[in-house]
Amino acid sequence: MKKLLLATAIPALSVSAAHAAPQVYGKAFLTLDYVDADNNNESTSLNSNSSRIGVKGAERLTANTDLVYQLEYRVDIDSDKQRNFESRDTYLGLSNKQYGTVLAGRLSTIDGMVDYANVASGGVVGGDGILSTFDAPRASNAIAYVSPNYNGVNFLGMYGLDSDQDSGVNSSTVDAVNAESKWGLGVQYEPANQPFRAGATYIQAGDVKIARVSGAYDINSALTVGALYQNTDLKQAKKENTFTASAQMKTATPWSVYGQFDLQQNVKGAKDADNQRIIAGGKYAFNQATTGHVYAGYINHDSGSKDTKEYGVGAGLEYNF
Repeated sequence: MKKLLLATAIPALSVSAAHAAPQVYGKAFLTLDYVDADNNNESTSLNSNSSRIGVKGAERLTANTDLVYQLEYRVDIDSDKQRNFESRDTYLGLSNKQYGTVLAGRLSTIDGMVDYANVASGGVVGGDGILSTFDAPRASNAIAYVSPNYNGVNFLGMYGLDSDQDSGVNSSTVDAVNAESKWGLGVQYEPANQPFRAGATYIQAGDVKIARVSGAYDINSALTVGALYQNTDLKQAKKENTFTASAQMKTATPWSVYGQFDLQQNVKGAKDADNQRIIAGGKYAFNQATTGHVYAGYINHDSGSKDTKEYGVGAGLEYNF
């Protein structure tokens, strides 16, 4: 299940008892993937999946307030591409026990904190996120707020300054929104000792409007199901709709297994252009830091006049430190 850095940072942003030395951390995740598309278009490749290295920490300012920081950068294990050491979530902020946390810098948009459905790893077909034109991109010159926890409820807010020359929308899938203010609001409900959690966000980036709801339920201690719906208004002929449903199950062995179904309707606002994807996989926990991955996927791209199909399988190794 995808949890972006803004989300995973929240537990670390509680007020510390004393100054803590900077923590060096990272992830190395390398996979070998085979994809067979229509027209005998086959490929085999090594892929680095969200590998990163970073430094984070906190410094006490008062009894109730910490300065918090994070510097995180992308690493391509298998190549020397231009995106190596590209900035990921990097910020400086203040965390107050009573009033919450404010971060400023380059941040993932808050919709990534309300994703209880995505369990894809490796991304052999369609990537390792949900199928959507807008899915938690990073915005530069951004400010985010996370409230204290009120009986399981967190309120979220975000604003991207007008001078931001980076896209608030994934420029690989939709036209960039430059020199436009980007803002968003959200809420999470994650009550302690309960089997359910849910949330909702609304984001506006220029003329693009994105509404998302998502939730998950622990059927028992081993099995969890999740769902997500997103409506993306791109000011095109049709609004794009994304539906995701998933399940993941722990076993009595080091293995866990998962499955996910995605449906993307009116892709990029094009009427009757749909994508359907099915993913299944397993994870093997060698130890607390090292995980083995195997997975397979199928995706059908329907343009309204023609279907294109892709099949993929892959395996990899992930190490977190």
